[in-house]
Amino acid sequence: MYVIENPKVPSVYQIEENLKAGVEIEVNGAVLHGNDRDFAIELLSGTNIVLHVKFEFNGEHSIVLNSLINGEWGPQLRHSHFLKRHDPFHVRIYVHEGYYNITVNSDLLVEFDHRFPVVAVQGIGIKGSVDIESIVFKGYEFKTEWKKRHAIVNEAVCEAYDTVTNAPSVVQIEGTQHY
Repeated sequence: MYVIENPKVPSVYQIEENLKAGVEIEVNGAVLHGNDRDFAIELLSGTNIVLHVKFEFNGEHSIVLNSLINGEWGPQLRHSHFLKRHDPFHVRIYVHEGYYNITVNSDLLVEFDHRFPVVAVQGIGIKGSVDIESIVFKGYEFKTEWKKRHAIVNEAVCEAYDTVTNAPSVVQIEGTQHY
């Protein structure tokens, strides 16, 4: 298990090993409300948003699931949620063969089909009006020293992440697969 504690938002973190069936990513935090009331958790591969999980608070309180592949958004899925200001949350993304299983506060939200090879995922991005306590990675082999390599990700990537509509390219590191 590898834990990133109290990451700043917006932030992008390199995922050091390929996603595969059995891998789990947990994001724990609390809802905030500032100028931007929404927040998003995204799995990234270059400029592609492989998995976009956006919590919206503009009337409907919905969660939008989608992907942006080669500059094109796919069909979105919407589900209701009941999170409010300052509510703690626990979002779990569990990778299966062919789909992601996504839970919020231990309740199954949705199974979302893979739209892009999971082995191509390079990073996780978090942006919006949210306070993150931790990002937890489970089920990896941890063959590399994740903590040392996270320092390699360019600070400018994190700064630019929340200001553009497409996710920025994650810094290419030798040995990382790109598609």
